[in-house]
Amino acid sequence: KSLDAMHKLKEPAIKMKECLLKGDLDEIGKILDFSWRFKKQMAQGISNTLIDKLYETAMKNGATGGKISGAGGGGFIFFYCPGNTRYKVIDALMKYGGQAKRYDFTTAGLTTWSI
Repeated sequence: KSLDAMHKLKEPAIKMKECLLKGDLDEIGKILDFSWRFKKQMAQGISNTLIDKLYETAMKNGATGGKISGAGGGGFIFFYCPGNTRYKVIDALMKYGGQAKRYDFTTAGLTTWSI
């Protein structure tokens, strides 16, 4: 079952690249959601009650998908929020004590800090 889920995770990477190249950004949320559902099938420790609640809350408030990043039970969750839905998603998630951070697409890759 987990091997099948790993193979399923390859497909979205290709689809995401196509969406980025075509400028079809709203499809990204759906792809992220598809990936998250299969990632959770790979192993039991991938999610927990809080992560599931955060994800569910974001989706109910306008996000169309998300990505959990970071090991050891910590890190980041980012959500794709089409249009102006990000404001409703942020408001809904604030009750959990997190912080909203802005991110942008870049041609230079991920930058977490600079000196």
